Amino acid sequence: MTIFNKLKDSLSQNARSNAKMDDNIRFCTEEDLVDRNVTLPSAQNERAIALLQLRTLSVHPFSFPFGKNGRVRDALKMSFKYALGNDDDSILMIPQVTEQGSDRTEGVVWFVSKAEIEETEERLGEGITFWPAPLAMFHETGGNGLAIWNADSGTSGMLFKDSSPLLYRWTPSAENSVNDLEKWFVDYSRSADITIDNIILAERSSLSARSIQKAGRETLRSLKGSASLDLSTKSADSARKLEFFFAAAFSTARAAAFLGLLFLVLSAGAFFYSILNSDRFEDVPFEIYGIAFGERSNSPLASSAARVKNLGANGTNMSLEQTLDNIAAVWKTSVSTDSLKLDAIRYGTERTEIQGTAAGSGPVESLRDSLNKNGFNAKISDIQQIPGSGMRFSIGLESSEGSGQK
Repeated sequence: MTIFNKLKDSLSQNARSNAKMDDNIRFCTEEDLVDRNVTLPSAQNERAIALLQLRTLSVHPFSFPFGKNGRVRDALKMSFKYALGNDDDSILMIPQVTEQGSDRTEGVVWFVSKAEIEETEERLGEGITFWPAPLAMFHETGGNGLAIWNADSGTSGMLFKDSSPLLYRWTPSAENSVNDLEKWFVDYSRSADITIDNIILAERSSLSARSIQKAGRETLRSLKGSASLDLSTKSADSARKLEFFFAAAFSTARAAAFLGLLFLVLSAGAFFYSILNSDRFEDVPFEIYGIAFGERSNSPLASSAARVKNLGANGTNMSLEQTLDNIAAVWKTSVSTDSLKLDAIRYGTERTEIQGTAAGSGPVESLRDSLNKNGFNAKISDIQQIPGSGMRFSIGLESSEGSGQK
């Protein structure tokens, strides 16, 4: 089902392509910096990117229905409260925006222990950009694959989907750590219906500095948002202070603005027409409403207001009470409290999401299947390994009736 490639062989071809691009960036490993096998850039426009094996790192995709004027960091804090906890100063949050338009912002957000990064900075020095090591292999996976980086400091893997990071995991070095980690990612991908096109293995001991440099440069060119990615404390603090996003706007804003403007026109038209022709004052709102909507209303202003209120309410057909009843029914009949724990339910008119923890991926799949049999169209939207033990999961829910209508 997958194509297994050795990174060393794949990097030996086309070594000179695009050599002039990103010459001011040097990729190196943690071992290179500790052993002083690399000369750090001295010029102001040069920088070094250290490829690290991070124990506490996690990555989560996000998508918000607002563009450049939205407060992305605030939205991320609310969406990933479970990852930040009550004391968000102990966790660094680094957004990586990959797509942004007037009414949409997409990307991934990285979470990592501040203590681990500070410890790494003390060991390697300041002024260095930090990347997770498998990320440098993104280009080799083709955007839909798995990259595994094996070194003395541990074995880490990163899963990519639709040209974006999806999942990261680190394990201590052991005799079978590479095979065990690969199996873990493959099992996860099957449970989430994700196809792995390529599996790339990077053995640190067999990689030359030239190969690492080429892989990193290719990733910089092909992975959106990677040029500004930096997991260091300096970068995270700068991102926290820089509030370059303002005011959220929902995806239905344009249509709502149109109806709001129409409401204003109805009112203004009635007012001005009353001055010019008071005899026909009462007919003006009815005529404008009929032209706009092709029907007659006994109360055009109230009908316009109702259309604004009902805008976007065509998603799920389930009320909050129905949604909770169906989830409770599944929980009572199909869920073992020893293997699953529900942490949060986020109800919405178009989509509901449940979040919780599980002993493994098996109980999460069983929960998804049970929800599909109880009035929902359920899909696992996120699943992450919890450092220590267990997994954290999110399942998106839509009413099966509403999904069938789309």
